[in-house]
Amino acid sequence: MRWITALFLVGCSGHVQLDGSDSGAPTNPNTNCDGAETYVAGISQTSDVSGLTVAIPEATPTPPDVGDDHWTVTVTDPVGQPATGLDLRISPWMPLHGHGLVPVSYSGTEGDPGTYDVQTFRLTMPGLWEFKVELDPVDGADTVLFRFCAQG
Repeated sequence: MRWITALFLVGCSGHVQLDGSDSGAPTNPNTNCDGAETYVAGISQTSDVSGLTVAIPEATPTPPDVGDDHWTVTVTDPVGQPATGLDLRISPWMPLHGHGLVPVSYSGTEGDPGTYDVQTFRLTMPGLWEFKVELDPVDGADTVLFRFCAQG
């Protein structure tokens, strides 16, 4: 009976490792985030199609997590100038579960040249999320992909 109690306590604590060590921070033991990038302000990806670079200088919360998320995205051309007039959209997708969100994509509204305020989206569960940033949603070919872990 003692081992059942111990197993229950370890499973509920969320941060005691099977080897008995303590990671120091609560984590969700059901969260698989293999392949996730570490979010840092200004993280960027460059499109193989157009050479446009998409950066995320601001994300609330930081790092992106379960609940309401709000991003500011900047886009620059290959010589570093602001890319203006884009119909930018972000589509969150949870690859391990095979689902996204409703609505499927969230638009960015341009403020300062090349700076897009992305409509708030709500991540529904912890785990690995892919965020496809579409720079031209009409043909769907010009995209970059970010992969972040929502801890919950």
